[in-house]
Amino acid sequence: MNKTVKFILFFVLPIAIFILWLGGFLSHRVEPGEAKDKGKVVSGLPVLTVEEKEVPNVYKADGMITAENNAKVSTKWMGRILKIYVNEGDYVKAGQTLAVLDDSEIRQQKNEALAGLEELSKARDEALAARKAALENYEFAKRTYERFKNLYQENAVSKQQLEEIETKMVAAKSMVEQVDAKLAQLKAKESQVKAKINQVDIMAGYAVIKAPFDGYVIKKMNDEGDMAAPGMPIFIIGEKKLQFVANLDESLLDKVKVGDTLKVKLGDREVEGKIVEKNPNIDPMNRTFKIKLDIPYSESITSGMYGKILIPISTSKKIVIPKSAVFKWGQLTAVYVVGQDNVIRLTYVKLGEDYGDSVEVLSGIKPGDKIIASQTEKACDGCRLGG
Repeated sequence: MNKTVKFILFFVLPIAIFILWLGGFLSHRVEPGEAKDKGKVVSGLPVLTVEEKEVPNVYKADGMITAENNAKVSTKWMGRILKIYVNEGDYVKAGQTLAVLDDSEIRQQKNEALAGLEELSKARDEALAARKAALENYEFAKRTYERFKNLYQENAVSKQQLEEIETKMVAAKSMVEQVDAKLAQLKAKESQVKAKINQVDIMAGYAVIKAPFDGYVIKKMNDEGDMAAPGMPIFIIGEKKLQFVANLDESLLDKVKVGDTLKVKLGDREVEGKIVEKNPNIDPMNRTFKIKLDIPYSESITSGMYGKILIPISTSKKIVIPKSAVFKWGQLTAVYVVGQDNVIRLTYVKLGEDYGDSVEVLSGIKPGDKIIASQTEKACDGCRLGG
């Protein structure tokens, strides 16, 4: 075999075959055209026809849940807060201890007062013993004077002797009076010390912060270790009875009245409240007036919660669909629209007002469209609806 044939067989031919393989000439080729995709078939999904419904137009106003009565709990004693026993939102009973302040200075004052009272007690005992001795001396001097007086009248003793005995009697009486005066002073001091002890006991009560009535801890103003100052609130306690307070536009002044029942939206829930107070005076700054509604008690509703009051003012026709028909994808909302060919298409929509289990659709679908009413997790874009 010559060199030319070897070159063709071992070099040119392999390269030619490799080029043909890369170009697809050695494999089966699919004819060009549009692929037909039958799509996945889903069954058992409820379908509804979109239509307009008469629904109320609702005026919404921001408001807040408050306790009917609030109390700012403070102390008359300046001291460091040693312990706080409650947290915001806790329910407390009247007289329950909320916090304890450092009362070491109070206890020191009381110990000093008690020590002073004990010293006064000893001094009083000594004075009473001295009075007893002085009184006995006076009684003896008095009897001696009476005897010498009789002897003087009988000329048995001289006038000088009688006057000497009288002087001793007067001196003994004076001693008794001095001791009585000292006892009076001790009694006055004892009363002062006892009054101070009572005052210290009252001050000790200021170091224990207690709930003034049954209610909730709306706000805790301090933490353990903070200094509590007289008159500065440590807690805000609200009663169990709750109210919703809102400011309404002046155009609604004649549309609401005391006794009306209105809905209040608190997050994802709605409650009903009765208007118990209406201030007809219009605020010139924002042209609103204030109303208060009694809210039924619930452990999950606490003072300070934000909400909206809902007031129906008129009606109009809107596209309203069940919330179960809405498919949420992140921040986007959509529905599954069923075409005339029974193919399901994911269609993005813009939602409006909330009506409990239903919601308004502002754009994306129109009356007459058919959509999947529920079980949207079973649907898919491009699927075919089966029987």
